[in-house]
Amino acid sequence: MERKSELTKALLGEKFKELVAKKGFEKLTIKMITDAAGVIRPTFYNYFQDKYEVMEWLLWEDVFKEVSELMEQEHVMESLQLLFQRFGEDKTYYEKVFEVTGQNSFEEMLYGQVFHMEEILVKHHPLKHLSNMPHVDEKVFLEFHAISLVNGLKYWLIRESKNISAGDAMEFYQYMMSHSILDLLDIENTEKK
Repeated sequence: MERKSELTKALLGEKFKELVAKKGFEKLTIKMITDAAGVIRPTFYNYFQDKYEVMEWLLWEDVFKEVSELMEQEHVMESLQLLFQRFGEDKTYYEKVFEVTGQNSFEEMLYGQVFHMEEILVKHHPLKHLSNMPHVDEKVFLEFHAISLVNGLKYWLIRESKNISAGDAMEFYQYMMSHSILDLLDIENTEKK
């Protein structure tokens, strides 16, 4: 019985994702989801409170469940690669859910998962250089990086996913996080002019 329950929940999630990709989140109703899944409306409420909960569950199931496991096993680069790969595989869906704003926004849900992923990372690898910056604690540092990754993913999906592959987007993110803008500016040659 438990296996059937898992399959029904997965089916509802799959149909939700398909419908969001086609119609968008705002126009989607619970009835549309249950009709597409071939179940009655009360069945939906056995698994989810509302469509926001489906969106959050899918983010965990499709992306962060495995990403977090890799992080726990200290496979940092593999977890980042998987993160970008999963978003790349369902670009249309993620473009649409990034349109969900306000309370329970997708961006807020994603931020929470990314922040948690980074907490796992620093649990295994403490930060080195915060002691010389007393006004920046670990939480502020992680929040900054979580915001950077969330906005990087959003920009890539909404503006550049047709031109930049998931692998290239991940490499670019990695490059941006390992280089300061001051490292990249050609200040010496500009000052000589």
